[in-house]
Amino acid sequence: GLTAVISVKHPNPPFEGQTKTKLGNSEVVKITNRLFTDAFQRFLLENPQVAGRIVEKGTLASKGRIAAKRAREVIRKKPGLEISNLPGKLAACSSNDASQNEIF
Repeated sequence: GLTAVISVKHPNPPFEGQTKTKLGNSEVVKITNRLFTDAFQRFLLENPQVAGRIVEKGTLASKGRIAAKRAREVIRKKPGLEISNLPGKLAACSSNDASQNEIF
């Protein structure tokens, strides 16, 4: 992912939560977001190759998440017999006709 560290000096910063990892002052958060957004947009316009790589990585990560989600759904939808590893000569019954599926 993309990570940025922003240093803000404030005389009495109010933090959120016990770990104090997030600034709780909404005015400072708004100003910081605006300044970062402007600077980042300017950087991307001046460096189109970097912008392209960021977009490619984001697209690739999105495709990976979608593929993982589909794989999870396929595994969840399979009945119990299909999940088991049967040898090549043995196979789960795939017909809906009971006369073809029963041995006796």
